[in-house]
Amino acid sequence: MNIEAQLDLKANYEKLFGQYYGPFCLYAHRFIDDEDVCKDIVSDVFAMLWDKKDDFILRSDTVLAYIKMCVHNSCLNYLKHVDYERDYEEHFFKSAPIYNEKPDSVYSLDEMYQMLYETLDKLPSNYRSVFVKSFFEGKNRSEISQELDISIKSVNRYKQRAIELLKKELNDNLAIVSFLTILYIH
Repeated sequence: MNIEAQLDLKANYEKLFGQYYGPFCLYAHRFIDDEDVCKDIVSDVFAMLWDKKDDFILRSDTVLAYIKMCVHNSCLNYLKHVDYERDYEEHFFKSAPIYNEKPDSVYSLDEMYQMLYETLDKLPSNYRSVFVKSFFEGKNRSEISQELDISIKSVNRYKQRAIELLKKELNDNLAIVSFLTILYIH
């Protein structure tokens, strides 16, 4: 492209920008209730248009429709991003560690055992017996089965049910639930 054509292109672009920047900001304001964000979006669209000036030729009869489409899509992308950030923030605060909300709720190992034993006392005796023999005494299913004179299936069922009840009872104490999970894995 020769210098005269570049100067014409630049002059046309500046004229387009000067004439339509404000109206497109108002158009963006239909979607987004933040004037600064609207200005940024429209500025970015015009900057993108200038950056791609060598890639395509804008015709005077379609340029406004193209810019309108770009502003519209940019506004929708911005709103989608805001929704994503809000959803992530909500998820983060819902799943934040307990010590973020209650810094004094960090427990020592002895305190966790104490809470666990208090909760174990609330379980039916057969569930509690299987749980204690399995996790604290380190006995396997067949040893527990012989000692309590119950089937291995019953041992598995009591053990699983005891863990479910403990998790339900200790729901607010995530540290203990995590502790139980570690015990269960090992």
